[in-house]
Amino acid sequence: MKPTLSLKFYFCMLLAGILLTVPFFPGCTGKEKDRFLAQSQRLFFGLAVHGLPQSADQIKIVESETGLPVSMINFFLQWPKDPLHNNFPQHAFDAIHQAGAMACLTWEPMHHEDGQPRLIPAEEIVNGDYDGYIDGFARQVRALGYPVMIRFAHEMNIDQYPWGGKRSEYGPESPRRYREMFRYVVLRFKNLDVKNAFFAFCPNAESLPRPEKDPGAEWNRASNYYPGSSYVDLMGMDGYNWGQTRTIDEHGWQSSWRTFEDIFSSMYRQLKQIDPEKPIFIFETAAARQEGQDRGRWVREAFFTAARWNIRGVFWFQADKETNWRLQADPSCSYCGPVRRHFFSPMPLFEGKNGS
Repeated sequence: MKPTLSLKFYFCMLLAGILLTVPFFPGCTGKEKDRFLAQSQRLFFGLAVHGLPQSADQIKIVESETGLPVSMINFFLQWPKDPLHNNFPQHAFDAIHQAGAMACLTWEPMHHEDGQPRLIPAEEIVNGDYDGYIDGFARQVRALGYPVMIRFAHEMNIDQYPWGGKRSEYGPESPRRYREMFRYVVLRFKNLDVKNAFFAFCPNAESLPRPEKDPGAEWNRASNYYPGSSYVDLMGMDGYNWGQTRTIDEHGWQSSWRTFEDIFSSMYRQLKQIDPEKPIFIFETAAARQEGQDRGRWVREAFFTAARWNIRGVFWFQADKETNWRLQADPSCSYCGPVRRHFFSPMPLFEGKNGS
């Protein structure tokens, strides 16, 4: 049976046309219906964090820095070199859950050898070399007893993450390798009856190379990587406003100040064409600080644009990494008040798949 995503409020809110024409909607009556309708254009706010969350208190401290209510945490975990090694991040899942948020695991099939990244070949995965690791991980996710998002092998449409192959192999065969690998992992979860794991398909907002500008790059369209709607519960995309922090001399490319809409509009349209019914999240975004630019205004406009597109949630990359991306509210903060009025705190409420 095709796995489906069900958010308890989601169908009440997104079937707005029905709600506007039908006297009542089962399960949403009176004040409850009014509340759901009032929330129909609001977003969930999340943080993408560097490192594993250690405690609910730590999460609350980071939340207070942003000035916004956090209902989701996205963290990153690589696969081990040894397929028999168990690196399940129980402590991180528990910390997020205790903080009243939903966990999103960015699960990366790679590890480091001698300080260099090694992406696990797709053949090793689909031929069963990692079956013990995948199955053990799946059982531990099932044992959590609450829903989690799994963003497996993200940003597959840029050569930084040629999942399933080496960087030199990034090319026309990449989408096939990716689809096979993604399907294989999801099927192992399904075979173990893991109904609380919701898998996300998440390309980068800009494909590199760009099919729109390079006729030889048609293979790199996001739709070519899509594993199929029976394997995907959530859609997503990542993108950043780098400002002028990247230069050709130092980084090999020149960045510029870009609006949220300019960054995401093309990929948003592509995702809606791939499957218009799947909920869409922004799993990573942030804006650099730049003299002469109003970062607070960028934040406000980003969230309002996401709401207009009916994006279900936005994760801000709360880290000082390539640059200091962190949101830091202060008494003069210009985004807190307006954005708070368009957000609400509860985490997304996912039910089990297949109505369980």
